[in-house]
Amino acid sequence: MVGTIQKILLDMVEGEADAAAVAEVKRRAEVPVDRVFRLDTVYPDDEWQRLLAAACEVLQVTRGQAMEIYARYFCEDAVQRWPTWFRMSRSSRQFLERQPTIHNCFATGVRDPEARKAVTDKFRIEKLEKEIVTHYRSPNQLCDLYEALARWIISYYGERATIWQAQCTRRGDPECEIHVRWEQEEAE
Repeated sequence: MVGTIQKILLDMVEGEADAAAVAEVKRRAEVPVDRVFRLDTVYPDDEWQRLLAAACEVLQVTRGQAMEIYARYFCEDAVQRWPTWFRMSRSSRQFLERQPTIHNCFATGVRDPEARKAVTDKFRIEKLEKEIVTHYRSPNQLCDLYEALARWIISYYGERATIWQAQCTRRGDPECEIHVRWEQEEAE
């Protein structure tokens, strides 16, 4: 997992609590307190999972609540850091159709080919007439984060959509299959 994800998680902890909470999350996750997460570095998946679990404990929120809060922090950061992503898309559908490409851009700074492939092989999109289907496969099982991010993006564009999973790796399926169906046809 590329370091931007961990950095924003720790920004979320500090924003929802304080710097002492960030240190406590790192301590509980067995991550050096002085570690600075870098965009061009892939970090172990199990470390992310420990950080997320520790953040939930320290903030006293469920995983679902953490994903919603995280989505807000991530997307607000993304609007500031990468405004072109949002200007390129006239609708949430256009944005979510570009999401795998955006996600894979995070791997461009990763030098190790196998580490880069681990980032770029997570998503595949099917474009149907009134919906998109995202096929997601990752040991991190962050389909709930994808759904929270999709809800934020849909709201950002002032649209409404229904999101559901037909398959989920947490239920034993080989991949997560996330459907997004818009309630009204967005502008083309």
